[in-house]
Amino acid sequence: MPDVELDLEIKGLKETQDRLVQLLAQVTGHGWEAIVSKATLRAHRYATMITHVDTGRLKNSLFPRVHSRGNTAYGVIGTNVVYAPYEHARGGSHAFFARTVDEEGPAIVDQVNQDVAAAVREAGE
Repeated sequence: MPDVELDLEIKGLKETQDRLVQLLAQVTGHGWEAIVSKATLRAHRYATMITHVDTGRLKNSLFPRVHSRGNTAYGVIGTNVVYAPYEHARGGSHAFFARTVDEEGPAIVDQVNQDVAAAVREAGE
């Protein structure tokens, strides 16, 4: 296959990148934690919904938590039930965290993308 050389100049790219950085700074300033919180709560609801119930202890022990520092935020779903890892390790329908990622994860990512796009649009107005 012959070598192909392509020279390309994109006008306005630097300005577009600078504006995007400004918009993202505005989003992280007052909207990012809310977006992460919404996604974490959605994952928590789903995990709670699909958790196997014998006594209800495990299902009721699941808790969502959002951590943020500076421009970074992340969500965690945890439990303080000692047998939770063993229940999850049974796999299949018992793997409530893995199932949440596999089954609801794509929809959560789509929602986050929509929320970020909306926040960027709002920040740009």
